[in-house]
Amino acid sequence: MMLTMLAPQTMAETVQSKPAQAAAAAVKIDFKGAADNYLKQNADQYGFKANLSDLKHVSTTKTDVASYVRYQQTVEGSDVFYHQVTVTLDAKGTPVLIVSDYVPNLTGLKTKSKLNENDAEGKALGHNKVKKTKELVSRIFGYYVEGSKAVPAYKVTAVDDESLATWETFVSAEDGTILKNKDVNRKVDGTGKVFLPNPLESAGTKVGFADNNDADSTALTNQLKTVTLRGLDGSGYLRGQYVRTNQSGFNSFSATNTFNYTRNSKHFENVMVYYHIDELQRYIQSLGFTNINNRQIYVNVNGTTADNSFYSPSTKQLTFGTGGVDDAEDAGIIAHEYGHSIHDNQVPGFGNTLQGGAMGEGFGDYLGAIWEDKLAPSSFGTACVGEWDAVTYDSSSNPPCLRRLDNNKVMPGSWKGQVHADGEIWSQGAYEMAQQLGVDVATKIILQSHFSLTPSSGFNNGAAAIKAADALLNGGANATTITAIWAARGISTL
Repeated sequence: MMLTMLAPQTMAETVQSKPAQAAAAAVKIDFKGAADNYLKQNADQYGFKANLSDLKHVSTTKTDVASYVRYQQTVEGSDVFYHQVTVTLDAKGTPVLIVSDYVPNLTGLKTKSKLNENDAEGKALGHNKVKKTKELVSRIFGYYVEGSKAVPAYKVTAVDDESLATWETFVSAEDGTILKNKDVNRKVDGTGKVFLPNPLESAGTKVGFADNNDADSTALTNQLKTVTLRGLDGSGYLRGQYVRTNQSGFNSFSATNTFNYTRNSKHFENVMVYYHIDELQRYIQSLGFTNINNRQIYVNVNGTTADNSFYSPSTKQLTFGTGGVDDAEDAGIIAHEYGHSIHDNQVPGFGNTLQGGAMGEGFGDYLGAIWEDKLAPSSFGTACVGEWDAVTYDSSSNPPCLRRLDNNKVMPGSWKGQVHADGEIWSQGAYEMAQQLGVDVATKIILQSHFSLTPSSGFNNGAAAIKAADALLNGGANATTITAIWAARGISTL
């Protein structure tokens, strides 16, 4: 983009009579003409054609102090998408600012398109997996700039009825290639109250905390923290880039995007899952991954009355249970279930063997544990996941735990053939990587390793993939440590 400030002209002061002033005021200034003349006079400086033949006048906007003349760059009469020029003129018609996106000397022009607008629409909707749209906003032919070339293309804009995303997709009219694609909906931030990560771990004690069938208590309410809910779609519902709450017909709405509830409200669990899943996905992207479960996931926080939650590979949705402590009230449980979604996204069908199933449960526990540690970095809850959820079934432990990540289980002696119990073998190896290498380093290596796996991979495959991922990411700097950690669990990295 070129932006040029122009020096104001120096004019001799004159004293005019009132009739003369009135006559001067009556003179109509041709702002577009003044802008045209200036651009022609300075065509070489900006790379314009001398006659401005590829600049189409779009509008002239007048205000009390200035006028703004806008032009659209074109090729063979069609718009060059998003490439414009504006001229700002003061009240006397003198140009004071030029802003230009004009691309001079565009090359490689092709004027015969092979796709029609219906073909382009199909390509765009297919790319974004839009199954249903009530409103096709537009299908416009024009030119898309790639470097110094103008590529004939269609700009297809469509609203996805399911996600409510508004996709703007540029499709090459020559071969159907997707040139650019983005959701143009304006995202907004909201606020809400959540547990970070659960009331026991943030308080550092289990004393004074009980479920009491979802009843509020002073102790529980005191552990609520105000957070920013990022990426909301502006509809007033808890829907955003990475999460869509869908609570069996019970959705949370706020015209001001303010979602402050206590835990006895059905809305509270919606806020919990939105915040923690959204932040988890943002954390994954902060590690450098934009292709791991980077999607909007549907979540039903009251989908079953059982004390159980699950991810469905067929529907790609998460469901949380309300038995005991509602599962969606505990960030560790939320992260665990999201871990299953991550595995399925990276390796569709993962967990086809008992060892693979145990790896899936172990990774979910790992993700839950490190997420809890990040949100409440204290010794209470270390190597433990789901403290709040566990108060109804683990009264003897302090803290109570869904599962631990330091039971020193090993292969083959500790193997039970039950994925949750055997998952503690895998989760401890992963958790010890986080302790010794740092959480971010370990998590990045583990996520990278998943791409190497197959649906039927087992423990040895997983450990070998972790070692290979470290070699790719860090030149093998952690190879000795990784080998030792997994050897202690009876698992080979070879």
